[in-house]
Amino acid sequence: MTGRALLLALFWLLAGTAQSAVATFQGEALEDLTGLRTDRLEVAAYRDGELRSVRHQWLAWSQRGWPYFSEDDDSRRAGETGRVGPRDRLLVDDADGGERLPSPGQEVIGELALDSDGERPVYFYVLARPPFQGFTPPVTLERDDDGDPLSLRTADYRLEFLDGNLFQWGDFTYRHYRAPDDKPQRTLLDSLKLRLSAGVFSEGARLTLTNENLDPQIQQVIEGPLATLVYATTRVRVAGLRVLTVHNHFVLMENRLAIHSRFALPGIAATVLRDPRARVSVDGHDLQGARLRTSWTGEREAVVDGRLSDTERAMLRRPVPAENWLRFDTGRGFALLARLHFAEGFDTGARLIYQDDPDLEETPERFPGQQPNVGFEMDRIPFGENFYFLAELHFSEKNYFPED
Repeated sequence: MTGRALLLALFWLLAGTAQSAVATFQGEALEDLTGLRTDRLEVAAYRDGELRSVRHQWLAWSQRGWPYFSEDDDSRRAGETGRVGPRDRLLVDDADGGERLPSPGQEVIGELALDSDGERPVYFYVLARPPFQGFTPPVTLERDDDGDPLSLRTADYRLEFLDGNLFQWGDFTYRHYRAPDDKPQRTLLDSLKLRLSAGVFSEGARLTLTNENLDPQIQQVIEGPLATLVYATTRVRVAGLRVLTVHNHFVLMENRLAIHSRFALPGIAATVLRDPRARVSVDGHDLQGARLRTSWTGEREAVVDGRLSDTERAMLRRPVPAENWLRFDTGRGFALLARLHFAEGFDTGARLIYQDDPDLEETPERFPGQQPNVGFEMDRIPFGENFYFLAELHFSEKNYFPED
């Protein structure tokens, strides 16, 4: 791969003038490195006339398309342990990129170019030498003596967990947020809301499980210089019987949370359950004046003001496409970009959740009202097959909607 640039930036996370972005190389960009030992590969950038080691992280990937963990017995790795696999990812930080090396030496075995919206690309070089090990992980997962999670902390935000449960969120604070003069600095988010529901023998008699019914158990934690990965399993029981086991793979970065979820409703459950659905949303805490737009509702815009407008009702009627994003911006130094992805081959339906009502009660929550509650609801979940989806949250101080 030496001597040719692969202008491939597969995705940018929170690319803003005030923040660097973690980018991912995969597929064709890494094909010439497949099979090489990762403990003998260094990543460097050319700056001020020399190659300097930079932060990077190899993510092992499973054959079926989610992060690989050795403790996940249901997942098979694509490739050999300790070597670059055909589905693996390489994480870098765009701020660490450098100039193009004028004359690569013998130890340079790969050149990776990162292109950003037509700007001049930055370059990274893969070297045949052991990597530098002195980089500090940007994400700290604090746990108690029993291994239960207490909080997640980066340089920009802190997220606390209630009762040692990864799915029960407590206070969330963001360093760049500027609180209104009449309100003290406080948590920006009320809670994460998860719901699994289905009709029992008929669609009219529905059983709903929320965060309070879910108790994920951490099976494995992998810390790295750009991301911390967590594998957790949750056994869901109804009337004492195990209905399903949910496998969650968390990829935690400095300004991003990605939650890979997979589960299989047993085929025999189809004789009892009707119309199974899943919901995932984030409830904001008194974020008046914040604005929301989506990739599938055009120029329509939702504004948090305690009521649903005709425009917002029209947004709720539009189905969510397979490729999607929504942007939520407080205008005060905290913005949120969310995406929802499904495994190919499933005819999954999804719709937008947007609730803006200071008096509406929807447990579990810590503060009254939904101001706002934003997320997705999924239906047409299959029986007897592994159902997979990926939810991403990106935090930023970037103003998505500058005033005209």
